Amino acid sequence: MSDFEEQMLYHASPALLGRKQANLFSFAVGLLADYRKEIEAYRKELAPLGISVEYLYYKNQRIYLLVYRKEMLLQYLNRPAVRAFLIHEGYPENVGEANALSLCMNVLRRRIYHSTDFPHEIGFFFGYPEKDVFSFIREKGENYKICGDWKVYGDEKSALRTFRSYQRCRKRLMEQAAAGIPILQLLHVGNHGSFSS
Repeated sequence: MSDFEEQMLYHASPALLGRKQANLFSFAVGLLADYRKEIEAYRKELAPLGISVEYLYYKNQRIYLLVYRKEMLLQYLNRPAVRAFLIHEGYPENVGEANALSLCMNVLRRRIYHSTDFPHEIGFFFGYPEKDVFSFIREKGENYKICGDWKVYGDEKSALRTFRSYQRCRKRLMEQAAAGIPILQLLHVGNHGSFSS
C-alpha cells in the first residue's frame, strides 16, 4: 500500500464504501509530484463505481481532495431546505442537478478561499445531518450535544451509531489493504458488506 493509498483509505473510507457521500482529506503540497499519477489513476478507476476524486482547493501549503459519491451528493443537495439555503448563499438555481455540480464546487471553492473559516454549508457536501448543519450555523458552532465526526445538535444515538460505522469502515479497509488486498477489490467486496450499528 502506497502512502497516498494509506491516506485515502484512512480519511475517505466511509465515502469509498458508500456509508457517507463525501470525505475530505489533505496532504502537503510537496507530495503532489509523488501522488499525482496515483490520484489520476484512482480518478479513472473509481469513476465506474460512482466515486469521484476531485481537487477541491489548495490552502496553507496543503492540497485538499474530495472523495465523493455523485448520486448521493446530488440527492442531498436537492433537499428543499438545503437547496434554498445554498441558492441564498450564491449557489446556482439548479443546485442538486448533475449539470450544476461543477459550478457548485466552484462556488464552494471560492467561498473557502474568501473566508477565514470554512463556509459552514460544507457540512451539506459531507452529508452531515441537515438539522445538525443548520443548528451549527445558527449556534455558530456552540451549544452542541456531542462532537465526533461533526458537532451533533440532534439525534445523539443515531450520530454515535454513525461514528462507529465510520470507524469500522476505516478499520476494515486499512486492515485488508495492509494484508495486500488491492483497493479496487476491497471496494467491490466492501460495497456488499454491512457497517450498520
